[in-house]
Amino acid sequence: MRSPGPPRREPRARRDATRLPTPHGLRARLARAAIDVARGAAALALLLAGCIEVPPPPPRAPLQPKDIKVSEGVGLEIACTPTGVELCFDARDNNCNGVIDEGCGLHTGILQFTIAWEEPEADVDLNVYDPAGELARVGEPTASGLMKDRDCPRVSGECQEQNVENVFLTEGEPARGRYRVVVRLDKLNDATAPIRVRLSARVGQRSYSMALDLSPSAATEEKSVEFTL
Repeated sequence: MRSPGPPRREPRARRDATRLPTPHGLRARLARAAIDVARGAAALALLLAGCIEVPPPPPRAPLQPKDIKVSEGVGLEIACTPTGVELCFDARDNNCNGVIDEGCGLHTGILQFTIAWEEPEADVDLNVYDPAGELARVGEPTASGLMKDRDCPRVSGECQEQNVENVFLTEGEPARGRYRVVVRLDKLNDATAPIRVRLSARVGQRSYSMALDLSPSAATEEKSVEFTL
């Protein structure tokens, strides 16, 4: 009697047939499917965006000073009266276009404060404080952008006896808050008091003006204007 031999091994092809089949390129097909889904979602988003009407941003309100306060006895001229072509160094908006001393070498902006006086000997100062209480200086803007472009009179003759001081907003939108403008007689020198000073202010596209009489005494050496934006 023959002894049983080792178990017979099935052919490789038959063994492989019993394994679960793995689809060819399954990962590639899944990746393509994910890309197709993403593209479809993007197209749908664009379609929906085209159907939604987005309203435009509301227009900005014009700059309008509020709660204006002036020194006692000072009259504020709110309405501009055209007097002809623009004249230089009188601190007026002569043609009522909203720009003070236009074309006279002064800087301008949507905020501008200008003073002018005739007596060349008198030293008058224009001091403008922004909502943070910072004083506008010559050649150096405040944090809010206010800057003074000249200080008259000058020994160097820069002002040429045309005494004008000017503060303007260098760029951008003005800071919101309380502004204070002070016009002060620093030195009378050989001039005769009172010194008549014209102060004008541009706020947005409108200008405001007033005449100030200054004399060397504690009660009359300075006048002020305050307003809120």
